[in-house]
Amino acid sequence: MKEIIFYGSYLVFPFLAYIIWSKRLSITIRVILIILSIIFVWSRFIEPYTIRIQHTEIELWFQAKIALVADLHIGKYKKKSYVEKLVHTLNTLEVDMVLIAWDFTYYPKKWSLKEIFSPFKDLKHTTYWVLGNHDVEQPWPPLRDELIKALDYEHLHYLNNDVKKISGITLIWLGSHWNREDDTSLLDTYTQQDNIIVLTHNPDTVSKYTNYHADITLVWHTHGWQIRIPWLYKYAIPTRWDFDRWLSTEKYWLLYITAWVWETGLPMRFLNPPTIDILNIKK
Repeated sequence: MKEIIFYGSYLVFPFLAYIIWSKRLSITIRVILIILSIIFVWSRFIEPYTIRIQHTEIELWFQAKIALVADLHIGKYKKKSYVEKLVHTLNTLEVDMVLIAWDFTYYPKKWSLKEIFSPFKDLKHTTYWVLGNHDVEQPWPPLRDELIKALDYEHLHYLNNDVKKISGITLIWLGSHWNREDDTSLLDTYTQQDNIIVLTHNPDTVSKYTNYHADITLVWHTHGWQIRIPWLYKYAIPTRWDFDRWLSTEKYWLLYITAWVWETGLPMRFLNPPTIDILNIKK
């Protein structure tokens, strides 16, 4: 069904031409159909291939400028050319580090992973990345080992339920919540004086926190949602708790949910373009 919609979507162009030139329909009907067709063209062929840069100021007890990217979903719809565009855009940014927090894949061919992700060899920033549920068998085939090999570049650092100290900041990376790999007990050995940034995939992970040591948790997974029809989009967000996007306060933790850069299900976006978040954390 998805394939039919994917390839059938190109029929919108002859349909639009027919509506514009047709004399059989009233002006009102033609205008309505033209507007709906233009919205569809935008959602299917234009907005998904843009990249928005969003800047957010966050006040904490330390300083860092981070580019946060999530949910690339390369494979079925998006190909190597979009990875190249993403890397080029990241290379224009002045940031301390890039955090890649995502599902890398969406129905990819295993043999093509190294070629698809080869543009990352040209990424100029020190980058830390963690896998999402699409990469560790929830619900897609296991790709963990193949992805680690495909992204084996000196400046790309894979971490999973691990800790990295960088310029006075403690990065704690937690695994997939759906795959029960988000070991929140790692927070027990640190305090807020350690300037903790938690990076994980699913915002539901914060419901497992047993202390208030994390200064901010960076997540994705909700997608924002990709077709953001007011009020209705919340019913499509794949989380147990009531999460959406951007910066919020959950109990005593700051939570930032990025809107991600690609799609799932259908290759369409509306009122929620692919986004790279620049988080300017300052005192």
